Amino acid sequence: MSNDKHGRNFIPVAEEYIRKGMLDQAIELLKEGIGLYPGYLSARVSLGKAYMEKGMFNEAMGEFEHVVRMSPDNLLAHRKLAFLYRDAGMLDSSIRSCEAVLIYSPGDREISDLLRMLRAERMEKIRRSSDSDERKAPASVERSAAAIDFTSGWEVSADESRPGGISEEYLTESMGDICIAQGEKAKGIEIFRKILEKDPSNESIKNKLIELGEISPPHTAGIERLQDLLNNVRTNRR
Repeated sequence: MSNDKHGRNFIPVAEEYIRKGMLDQAIELLKEGIGLYPGYLSARVSLGKAYMEKGMFNEAMGEFEHVVRMSPDNLLAHRKLAFLYRDAGMLDSSIRSCEAVLIYSPGDREISDLLRMLRAERMEKIRRSSDSDERKAPASVERSAAAIDFTSGWEVSADESRPGGISEEYLTESMGDICIAQGEKAKGIEIFRKILEKDPSNESIKNKLIELGEISPPHTAGIERLQDLLNNVRTNRR
């Protein structure tokens, strides 16, 4: 890497290569730099951008996915993935990337518009699939619309930045997971508890709250209730 073989100043050079359309040079430089500094995520972001410009979309996707695994709050990588997944027809993955962006950048209008479009597309696909299934099924068989959940994720709404509260649209298990991954444990626990209030039989949420130490496992809870009962008996005998 010219005069900076052992330094990290290769990214501005690579970005200039990308700007000038010298994509092969940018990719070569960035791959060499990542070889020296495998954990340098900014270099991987730049490499993903170079791959996108060159039309190497699978390679770009791989770089951005690596970045968000290592740094879940990297909004640029999530934004790039949202569009890459959309173009690849990976609808659910694109929706999840949009949702990840909107956690920390709720005012991102381009991503919120993309999310609405993707959700509408998903609903239309489900509707078409449902219509097809109904045509194949006997006329006497009725489908349960309640089995289809159109409410996962969240919309950007007028109360999105309301302090001290969480909008109903944000009460999803995936958002709780993301909050925990981002280090916002209290917010994640609050989301899980609100979901459990609405759906007390949700075993997945129960297990997550148990792992977080917020509720006791069933057998432990039974022992604790028995111990309380014994304590009450001893107290009454006195």
